[in-house]
Order: sequence, then C-alpha cells, then structure tokens
Amino acid sequence: MLSTKNMRKFDTRTQYFRYEVLREEILDIPMKIIPGKKPTMRCCVFKERAIVSEQVKMAMGGNPDNDNVIEVMEIACDECPVGGYEVGQHCRGCLAHRCADACKFGAITIDEHQKAHIDKSKCKECGACAKACPYSAISDFKRPCQQACKIGAITMNEDQEAKIDNDKCIACGACVYQCPFGAINEKSCNRGTVYLREAWTGHQRNQGAWL
Repeated sequence: MLSTKNMRKFDTRTQYFRYEVLREEILDIPMKIIPGKKPTMRCCVFKERAIVSEQVKMAMGGNPDNDNVIEVMEIACDECPVGGYEVGQHCRGCLAHRCADACKFGAITIDEHQKAHIDKSKCKECGACAKACPYSAISDFKRPCQQACKIGAITMNEDQEAKIDNDKCIACGACVYQCPFGAINEKSCNRGTVYLREAWTGHQRNQGAWL
C-alpha cells in the first residue's frame, strides 16, 4: 500500500515505482559524469554538477510551468558581456564627427585625438551613430543568442541571464545552436531519451506496464 503522503503525489503504484527508480539513478548522474575534484570546463566541479543536474531535468521535460520547447538553463548562462554600440579601432578620428552629429542624446564625445567615445549612460541603442560613420567603426555587439534571434524574443533578466519572451518566441531553435555554453535547450530533442530510459528501466525491473 502506498502511504497517504505518496498518494498525494502519485495516482498509481506504477507511477510511484517509476519515480523511485528514476530518482535513484538520476541522483547519481552528476557524480558519474563529473567525478573527482578538478573542474574541466567551469569554475568548479560543483557548478559543473549543478549544470548536469539541470540538463537531466531538461531531458525530463524541464520546467513544467513553461510550455515553450525552448528553455534557458539559467545556471549555465555565462552572463556574456553586453556591449551594445561601441567605437572600434577603425575610428580614424576624422574632423567631420558625423557620429556625434547623428546622436540626438549627446552620448558621443570626442577626445583630444579626435576619437569618438560612447557614454553608455546616455546611449539609447538607436544605431544612428553607426549608420553615420563613414568608416563603419561603430558596431553593435550583442550576445550570440540575441544576435541569432531575428524577432527580438531574447532579453536579459535582472541577473544578466538570458530570458526568452514566450509570447514572441517561434521556437525556431536559432538561439539553441548559437549559445557557446549550451545554456539554451530544445526540450523536444530530449524527450526521446526519457522514453528510452523508462523503457529500459521497465525491462530491467520486469515491469511490463512501464513499456
């Protein structure tokens, strides 16, 4: 008999057994994949294991409250620098200063060498300066995920981690392939793994009802 506490979670004994088996196996996955004490890709093994745990959760369907098949693993997001519009080394220090004239917000100043500089506190990211520069010395630096999203569905949350606007997102997957840290996942690609694991577990436990 299932306890009253367990019955609140599961409708059938089969569901309960499935949960117990997967829980026992899943808890060991991070330690098996990231053994020892020396990190290989991140700052420490603890973050690496935490990311693996999130990847496992993603493979099991991710956040149940998120209907979008594209989902961000916040802990894996490296909080890439957000540069916005910046003046590069190709600035020639010309005398026309068309970039400064094009800016309606007074965000561009010219130093003693006639080089342009952008005041981020005043810049509105309108891009007028970049269009006015005859040397294309002003570029808009965006995160790879933002650059990949052509409909503007990706922004940053208060912790500078990638955030997807589900109302805009069309689940094209462009951001998934462009994120250098694998922090954005397409959950539909992982569901087959879950089904195979459940089938194999059922075979091992001789629980035909699981298949």
